[in-house]
Amino acid sequence: MVSSTVRTRTHRLMLVVGVAVGAATAGWLAGRSVLSPEEATRRAPEPSPITVPVERRVIQNAVVVRGTVRYAAEFDLSVDSDLGDGSLGALVLTGRLPAPGTELAEGAVAVEVSGRPVFVMQGDLPMYRGLRPGVQGEDVRQLESALRRLGFFAGTPDTTYDQTTAAAVRALYADAGYAAVGLSTEEQQQLAAAQQQLDAARVQRVAAEQALAEATAGPPQSQVLAAQGEVEQAQFAVEQAQRAYAEAVAAGADPAEIARLEAELAAAKNRLAVAQAQLEELTAPPDTTALQQALADAQAAEQAAQRNLTQLNATLGFRVPRGEVVFVPSLPRQVGLVNAKVGDTVEGPVLSLTASSVQVDISLSAREKELVTVGAAAQLDDSVNDINLSGTVAFIADTPGTDGAPPGSYYARIELADADPQQVAGLNLRVRIPVESTDGPVLAVPVAALVTDASGEVTVRVRQPDGDGFRERDVRVEVGLSADGFAQVTPIDGELAEGDLVVVGSQW
Repeated sequence: MVSSTVRTRTHRLMLVVGVAVGAATAGWLAGRSVLSPEEATRRAPEPSPITVPVERRVIQNAVVVRGTVRYAAEFDLSVDSDLGDGSLGALVLTGRLPAPGTELAEGAVAVEVSGRPVFVMQGDLPMYRGLRPGVQGEDVRQLESALRRLGFFAGTPDTTYDQTTAAAVRALYADAGYAAVGLSTEEQQQLAAAQQQLDAARVQRVAAEQALAEATAGPPQSQVLAAQGEVEQAQFAVEQAQRAYAEAVAAGADPAEIARLEAELAAAKNRLAVAQAQLEELTAPPDTTALQQALADAQAAEQAAQRNLTQLNATLGFRVPRGEVVFVPSLPRQVGLVNAKVGDTVEGPVLSLTASSVQVDISLSAREKELVTVGAAAQLDDSVNDINLSGTVAFIADTPGTDGAPPGSYYARIELADADPQQVAGLNLRVRIPVESTDGPVLAVPVAALVTDASGEVTVRVRQPDGDGFRERDVRVEVGLSADGFAQVTPIDGELAEGDLVVVGSQW
C-alpha cells in the first residue's frame, strides 16, 4: 500500500481517537460537576507539553507490499543432437549425466549423448540450426561471443562463421576431450577433386609460360653472329665482282670475258640478298599471339580452380551440430531435476537447470503500478530472520492477472543484489519501493507537531529553556513531502533548526 493511504488512515484514526477522547473528557467533566466541599477547594493540575526534537532526515513516499523469494525461472535442457548424416542413430544417454545440485558453468558438458558432448553456453537465441563455415547470422555472433569468454576465440565476434570460428570450435571440443565434427567422406572427396583440378591447371599454366618465354627469347647469339658474317662476306664478294667487271669493261676485254664477269656479279648480288633476308628473318620479333592466348586461358583455368577450392574450404570444416550446444539465458545454473539415466533413449527434457540467483515475486495494484517503474530501487526486510536486502524492479507485467498474480493485480519481479540464495529462498519479505523522495536530508517534524489555523497557515510551537523555566514561540513553516508520520518543513517566519524541541501534545 502507498504511504499516502497510510496518512489517510492515520488521519481517520486520529479523528476516531479524538472523538473518543472528547467523549471520555465530557463524561469526566460531567462526573466532576458534582463536587464535595473538599474537592471544590482543589485546583486541576496544569498540563505538561510533550516535545520531540526537530530531525534532519530523508523523507520518502513508498509502495509497501509483501513478496516471496524464489529461484529464477527454470530452464529445461532438451537434446536434439545429430552429425547431419544420421550416423548417430538413436540418441542414447551415454555419460556425463550430472547429479541434482551440480553447478554448470559456461562451457561445461551437461550430458553426453551417443558419445557426443552437449555444451551449455550463455545466450538468448536458441540453437535452431547447425553452424558451419560459411553460414551467417546473429547466432554465429552469439557462439563466437561465448567462445571468446571461454578463451578459445581471439577475434572480434561477428556474424560470419569462418575458419577462425572453426579453429575455436575445434579447441573447445579438444579441451573437453572430444573431437569436433569435421569433414564427411563426401566432403573429403569434393575437396580432393578440387585440389586435383587446381594442380592440373597449374601444370598447364607453367607449360604455357615456358612456351611463350622460349618464343620471345629470340635465336641463339651464335646464329645471329653467323648470319651477320654471311652478310658481310656476301657484301665483300659483290664489291670484288663489281670491281672486276668495271676493269674488264674499261680495258676493252672481249665480250665473252665481260659476260662471265657480269654473271659472277649477278651471283654475288643474289648471295647478298639471301644472306640479308636470312639475317632479317633470324632477328625479326616472333608472332606470339597464339602463345599469349594459350597462357591467358591457362591462367583463367587456374584462377577458377583456386576459387572453387577456396569456396569449398570456406564452407567445409569443423562445425557445431544443432544439438551439441544449448544456449541458456544465464549461467552458471544448478541442476534441478534429472529426468533420465545413462542408457535411456533421449525423449523430452533431460535436465532442468535452475538459476543460482534468486528473485522476489510481488503483486501491484493498478494504482501502485502507476507509481512503480522498472529500474526502481527496493528495500526488502524480514524482522524475524533479521534480514535486510536491496534490489531492483526488473519487470512489471502489462496485463493484470498474469504470471500468477491475483485477478486485477500486476505481477512484478525484483532482482536482489548480493543475496545468499540458500539463506533467503522461500522467505516472504516486506518490500518497500520508494516512489517519491526529498533530495537528501531535510528538516522534518512529526505530523502531530503541525498546527493549521483558520487561514490555512501552518505553524509549529518551539519550546526552549529560559532561565528556570521555558518559553514557547510559534514558527510559521511551509510543509513539503510527508511520509511515515513525518513531514518536511521549511521555516518562513522565524527560526527552526535541527534539535529544536517542538510540541506534539500535552499530558497531565
